[in-house]
Amino acid sequence: MKRYLIIFALIFINLCFAKEITIDEGLQLLYKNNIQLKTIESKLLQAKYKKFEAFSSWLPKLQVQAQFTQLSEPQVKLPPTMAGLFGSAFPPTLTSDKLYSANFSVSQLLFSSGKVFSAYKIASLNYESTKYEYEKTKQDLEIQYKETFLKVLLSKKILEVSKKAVDISSENYKVSQQLYQEGRVSYLDFSSSKINYFNSEINLLKVKNAYEIAKESLKNLLCVDFEVEPTGELEEIYKQQDFDLQQLKNNIPKIYEVKILDTQRKVLLNNLHITRTEVLPMVSVAGNYSWTIDDYNKPIEKWDDRYSWVVVLSWPVFSGGATTSRYLQNKETLRQVELSKESLISALELQLNSLYSTYLQLKESLDLAKQNLSLAEENYKVAKSYYLEGRSSYLELLQAELNFSNTKINYYQTLCDYIITCEKLKKYSH
Repeated sequence: MKRYLIIFALIFINLCFAKEITIDEGLQLLYKNNIQLKTIESKLLQAKYKKFEAFSSWLPKLQVQAQFTQLSEPQVKLPPTMAGLFGSAFPPTLTSDKLYSANFSVSQLLFSSGKVFSAYKIASLNYESTKYEYEKTKQDLEIQYKETFLKVLLSKKILEVSKKAVDISSENYKVSQQLYQEGRVSYLDFSSSKINYFNSEINLLKVKNAYEIAKESLKNLLCVDFEVEPTGELEEIYKQQDFDLQQLKNNIPKIYEVKILDTQRKVLLNNLHITRTEVLPMVSVAGNYSWTIDDYNKPIEKWDDRYSWVVVLSWPVFSGGATTSRYLQNKETLRQVELSKESLISALELQLNSLYSTYLQLKESLDLAKQNLSLAEENYKVAKSYYLEGRSSYLELLQAELNFSNTKINYYQTLCDYIITCEKLKKYSH
């Protein structure tokens, strides 16, 4: 008994401090707090910076350098008798053991046989692929969130039905006890009502536990540090949806998973081009201007200044077959991606057919579940009046009660499954 009291106390405390959220409010919390979404956002920024890095290969490179050099002895060592006669003929940088220098250099790639353009194209495609990955992750999380939220509402409905079932079984137990004392029902009916009442209490505890677990799953998905209490009704969220299977199949190439493989294929095509350019020439130009002096306090006019520039032609002639090997490897990787795309499209078509078949079944089942619910409620009312009048046994009342409760649960389960299936089908409708 103490154990049950503790459970009820914990549930009561959670309800008191829980934050009520609608399905739209929870979606905003998901966008704001979900760790998986934050991780992919970071990857998206990283891919953007890599794109800027690839673009920088087209820009000139500038470098400024300052240097102090201490020599063991001057490069030109003049005897004291000759220093006065010929010292002015040598620059101070040759006759001093201390040198101060400043250097400015610039380099620019002039021609790369398309290698730099392909590298930039690859970085741009990787950024595009990461955007698709971000949208896919966001879409998957939205579906997972809505499914979890709806299952919490379903658990809440089942909890309400279970509580009502306890109330009904409790009322029936009291009535049976009274009728048994009056001698109007048998001991079998009385004991059956008592057993049913205890079983409904046990079932209520199980349902409450399942409801708390469902809410905890939602809390973990939202990555929040407070308790959440989803609000709303399944009937309010429900909307009649119509889907065309052929149109959904036509949208498969637009799904993010397929788009990611398409961009990977383009990346590999550019990799093939880069591999081919490894045997083509590259041309670059570099310039350098330097100042050197033995005493940095001397005026700038006294500094020894020099400049140089150079044009470099680089042309790999033979790589021992390594370039050809890399080219063939990239071709095979490209073939694997193309085969993966075919396999993915087949898997998506199979998944779509399964979802659509489930959608049609649930659509029809939902209409039947509504009719069954009305019939079960009517049957329960009739069975209860017959039992009170002594025209039927408690077992017949119990059967009607169980049918009513199970039909309610089945209706809400079907409604929840229908909404979730429609959300999953929306993935193919964009």
